[in-house]
Order: sequence, then structure tokens, then C-alpha cells
Amino acid sequence: MIAAVLDGALGPAQWALVVATAALAVGAAWTDIHWGKVFNLMTVPFAILGLTLNTVAGGIDGLLLSAGGIAAGFALWLLSRFLGRILGGGDIKLLMAFGALLGPAFMFWTFVFGALIGGVIAVAMALRQGLLQSVLRGMCVSLYARAAMATPMEITASADELRLPYAVALCAGALLTIGIRLWT
Repeated sequence: MIAAVLDGALGPAQWALVVATAALAVGAAWTDIHWGKVFNLMTVPFAILGLTLNTVAGGIDGLLLSAGGIAAGFALWLLSRFLGRILGGGDIKLLMAFGALLGPAFMFWTFVFGALIGGVIAVAMALRQGLLQSVLRGMCVSLYARAAMATPMEITASADELRLPYAVALCAGALLTIGIRLWT
């Protein structure tokens, strides 16, 4: 894609989608840090923008790309509901908006990189606050309860002790995915 960037092959709509995605990522991280939430007032307009720009620029293929991104985010929500509340509703809607803007593959890699980055941040925070052993024990108990007793997994039990604004990890995942896509 770097050749496309250098050659100017990315049109105005594609650049607008990339810039909108970066703005959404940074804005969502900021609201999650300050208010502990990713607001619908932020994610819904960006999802609509993604649907609109992709449809205008790509016709039915663009519409299907955006719809596929939203559907992939919805599938993550279903998986999260099956396993227990792992991701918050705002995080899922953020991923759905990312999918609407740049498609399901982008949303998938944002989620993967965000999960890895979030894991590193969580371990660092737990170490810094001296809570790593307690948090790991709670996770193991939750995983065992889910596997052995078919109870829903609730990893948020120690949320009062250690709160990770997960939109920060998703923001980093989105920006990393954008960087990889633009420079490879």
C-alpha cells in the first residue's frame, strides 16, 4: 500500500476514512480515560460516515465492506456475550465503527493488536500496583468456573482495584494497523 500512498492512488474518500478512523481512535481513548466510557455520540456518527463514504466511493462493494465490518463487530459482541462480559458495549461499538470505516479485516487486526497491547498494559498496571498475583488468581478462578461449571466468565470482578480503559489499547491497535497498512 505504500506504493499507493506515494503514487497518490488513495483517493480523497480513502484518505478521509483513514483520517476519520485515526480521529475516532484518539477520541475514544480520550473519553475512556476521562469518563470511563466510549460514547454512542462518538461511535454512531463515525459508523454512518464509514457507510456513507464507502458506498459513495465503492458503490455496492463499499456498502458491503462497511456492512461486513459492522457484522464482524457484532459477531465479536455475540462471542463476548457467550463467554461472559469480556468487552464493554462501548468497546464493541467502537470496533463496529472501525469496521464500518475500514472494513472487517481492519477491525479484526485492530482487535488482535488491541488485545495484545491491552494485555501488556494490564500486566504493567497490575505489577505497578502490586496486584498481579490477585488478578491472575481471579482470572484463573473465572476460567475454571467457565470451563468446569459452565458459569459465565466475569473478568470485571476486580475492576475496582484495576481499571484498564480498553479503548486506549484499541486505539493503539487501530493506529498500528493503519501504520502497517500504509507502510507495507
